[in-house]
Amino acid sequence: MKKISSIIISIILLSFNSISQDILTARLQPLGSSVTITGIVTNGDELGPIRYVEDGTAGIAIYDLSTNNFLNGAQRGDSITITGSLVDYNGLLEMNPTSSAIIHSVSNTITPQIVTPLQIGENTESELVQIDNVIFNNGGGLFTVGTHDFQSNGETGKIYIRTGHPLANSLIPMSPVKLVGLSSQYTFSVPANDGYQILPRDSADVQPNGNLLITSAITQSNISTFGFDLSWTTSDNASTECYYGTNPTNLSNHTNLANNVTNHILNFNNLSPATVYYIKCFSVNGIDTAFSNIGVYITSSNSSGKIRPYFNHSVDTSFSSGIDAQNITTYFNDTIKAYMDLAQNTLDICVYNASDATIASAINDAHNRGVQVRYIADDDASNLMLSSLDPNIPIVYRTSSTSGIMHNKFIIVDAGSVNNSWILSGSTNWTNPSNLFNDYNNLIFIQDQSLAIAYTLEFEEMWGSGPSTGGGVFGYNKEDNTPHLFNVNGVEIELYFSPTDQTSAKIIKFIDNVDYTMEFGLLSFTKNDIGDAVVNKEAEFGVNIRGIIEQENINGSEFDILINNGVNVKSHTGVTHQFHHKYAIADANIIGASPAVLTGSHNWSANAENNSDENTLIIHDATITNIYLQEFEKRWGELAGTNVSINNNMSNLDIYPNPSNGRSEILTDKVIKHIYIYNVEGKLLKKQSSKIILLDSVGTYFLKIVFSDDSSVIKTLFNR
Repeated sequence: MKKISSIIISIILLSFNSISQDILTARLQPLGSSVTITGIVTNGDELGPIRYVEDGTAGIAIYDLSTNNFLNGAQRGDSITITGSLVDYNGLLEMNPTSSAIIHSVSNTITPQIVTPLQIGENTESELVQIDNVIFNNGGGLFTVGTHDFQSNGETGKIYIRTGHPLANSLIPMSPVKLVGLSSQYTFSVPANDGYQILPRDSADVQPNGNLLITSAITQSNISTFGFDLSWTTSDNASTECYYGTNPTNLSNHTNLANNVTNHILNFNNLSPATVYYIKCFSVNGIDTAFSNIGVYITSSNSSGKIRPYFNHSVDTSFSSGIDAQNITTYFNDTIKAYMDLAQNTLDICVYNASDATIASAINDAHNRGVQVRYIADDDASNLMLSSLDPNIPIVYRTSSTSGIMHNKFIIVDAGSVNNSWILSGSTNWTNPSNLFNDYNNLIFIQDQSLAIAYTLEFEEMWGSGPSTGGGVFGYNKEDNTPHLFNVNGVEIELYFSPTDQTSAKIIKFIDNVDYTMEFGLLSFTKNDIGDAVVNKEAEFGVNIRGIIEQENINGSEFDILINNGVNVKSHTGVTHQFHHKYAIADANIIGASPAVLTGSHNWSANAENNSDENTLIIHDATITNIYLQEFEKRWGELAGTNVSINNNMSNLDIYPNPSNGRSEILTDKVIKHIYIYNVEGKLLKKQSSKIILLDSVGTYFLKIVFSDDSSVIKTLFNR
């Protein structure tokens, strides 16, 4: 199967034959059995507390649940003998040690066996493997925590990156690589016949092929009804080429500029409106070729591009920049029905939970007038409305056999029509009265054929062959196979589906791009990396962040972390009715800024990122951004008190001396929690709690002083 490089290890293994068995034999024992194995450890702390061990027959995972440190700090290359009991953990066969590992030697190696993606399964589980010619679907993005899809010679596979992994937040290669890692599994399915994944250990396990590399993401720009531009960079001068077509399995068209550059740009100007194109970019330098993954892109449509947000609670139109936000209160169900009534040919529905009779009648009416209706729901939700639908309307359920839920709330009307194609997104489940009327929610309708086509691609993936076969694929098993960037009548819109499209990374990018102000309103906020992005952005001088979080006290909530780092957040806990939104607002009402709003079904949580089916829209438009701000300001004003307040005229605070000669003291009777010190460019220099300010360089400094009651003040300090 594979060779252990040291002859000495073979001798050691022989000496332990009397007390241990080979790993393949151990794996065949019933769960609960006590087994003793000897083998080589193939990973270290980069994968957390788990250790994978293999010999010449098989591999097995070892996880110490006790506090006894039975693994004795075993690291990659150690030869160990260990005893433990066999358990199943979400499909992965593991040993839980019952006695301390005996470490015989160190610095041993295992040669990975070369396999294909389809061979990652029970026969290779817990073994070190190698897959050649791997191209990552998200090439040019970042290795965020979670799964990442790849292709190799027509087969598909996944890798998993854990929190704190050496590859986390590093660039995903665009070109083919040799991938090495541990063959593993994580699934909630019964029987456990899916969820297979590769666990790379560090950057050395992702090795580019050849010397010519694509060194950036493939970037789409200048989208029109007849084309768009694609650009990328390479490590050396090379040609600018691509294969493309409207079918990912038949890229029959070839474009070749035959230039010799490192900055590449392809202009497509002979394409069709509202059409999906699959494009594989590449560059050639002599005998060396660097290929990208197959990207999915779409031209803009000839649709009207109307964008209509609605809210089911009051809004504050005093913040309006010209178009007032629409508060339609108890007409949410009637509004959804009105857009369904527009359907002439197709109506695709993908909603987590529903119990409204008005919407049910609209669906039945559409079916009765000959519209093709399809419905996707989640079987964990009550979905009381579905029993009211015509029995001839097909329904696919995402089942509870896998982790996560089908949490989308979208519809697609007449995707094949230029002028009658609509999508609905937002945060609203169709439960009456809770989510439709009582809980704070938003709906957003967009008339655009290109967006409708993209949503249909996602719908089709989950629909599969329909109810007769149990539907298609959900959650972890889906692929990143939809366009992400759209020109909707001059408005740039981004669209991401979870858990395949690195949505958390897109949310973090949204936050990183904020220049002046950001507001967010969330049911749940538990994603640490997004929390870090908010804290880091708050630390930038001149950026003002405010947030509302409903679930303040759930396990893993970022609420206290944000408060402790001076972020101005308010809890909605205890207020009548849930704050169910999932939106963020960037630079609203700021002249010269680039305002944008983010909305959809995706809570800022690990489950939304890694397991559940979700959709997220990012709309780069000043008017729509302002409309969401009107909703936020109303909710913000309703909440009693402010967790963090800014008051630059506090009478009980002084800085002496100011100007300073290198040392000043903050004079106040309030208890200081943190002091943030910025230079004149707004760069955070340091964070401290001491009232003594020591400065090395002459200049102007800004101090953000946060007190124990989470109020804060910004002061200027001059050093001469």
